[in-house]
Amino acid sequence: MKYFNSLLIVLSVSVTSAFAQTSGAVLDAPVFRDKITATSNAVLLDVRTPDEYEQGHIEGAKNLDYRSSAFQTELGMLDKSKPYFVYCLSGGRSAGAADYMRNNGFKVVYDLKGGMLSWQKNNLPVVTSEKVAADKISIAAYNKMIATGTVLVDFYAPWCAPCKKMEPWLNEITKEYAGKAQIARINVDENKDLAKQLGITAIPVLKIYKNGKETWMHKGYAEKAQVVSNL
Repeated sequence: MKYFNSLLIVLSVSVTSAFAQTSGAVLDAPVFRDKITATSNAVLLDVRTPDEYEQGHIEGAKNLDYRSSAFQTELGMLDKSKPYFVYCLSGGRSAGAADYMRNNGFKVVYDLKGGMLSWQKNNLPVVTSEKVAADKISIAAYNKMIATGTVLVDFYAPWCAPCKKMEPWLNEITKEYAGKAQIARINVDENKDLAKQLGITAIPVLKIYKNGKETWMHKGYAEKAQVVSNL
C-alpha cells in the first residue's frame, strides 16, 4: 500500500510538472494586451500573410506566415523558453500555430481569441507598415446595397478554408437566383473598418437581408441547402 501511494504521488508530481512546462491559454483581446505588457521577454507573433501584416499589425509583432513552407523552419530558430503571444485575423491560423508550438517544445504560448478582428473591435492600437487604402465598401454603400430586395452577404477572406469550400455553391446561387436575389461577397481583408462596424469577429459569416432587415445570420461553414432555405 505504501508503494502504491508513493507511486500515485510520483505520477501526480510528474503530471503537474509536465503541465507546468507547457502552458498558455486563449485570451480575449484586452486580457491579451495586458498579459503582453505584464510579461517580461514576451515575443509577439503575427502568423498572417506578409500582405495582411503590412496593412496593419500589433506593435512589436514579428511576422511568421503560418501557411508558408518556411514557417516551421523559422519557428525552429526561436528561443522556446520565452513566452509567446500569437495572433492572426480571426483566430483559426493562430490556434493551429499555437498547438504546433506547444507540441514542439515551446513552454508558454498564448493565443488571441478572435484575432485582429477582435483586437480592432475593442479599439486597441494598430500600426501599419505603409499607407493603407480606404475600405472598398463604406458603411453607407453597404446600407444602400441591402436596402431593397433580398440580399445574401458573404463575409470572407481569400485564405479562409471554409470560405473557399463555400465559393462554388455561392457562385451557383448567384446564377440560380439572378433577378430574384443579390449575392455579395465582401473580403474582410479589404474592408476592415466595415467589418469592425458590423461586428464581424470571425469568418465566414453569412447574412440575409430583405428590404434592409436582417432575417438570417450564420457563422462558420454552411451547406448550400441551409442557405437556400432561408432565401
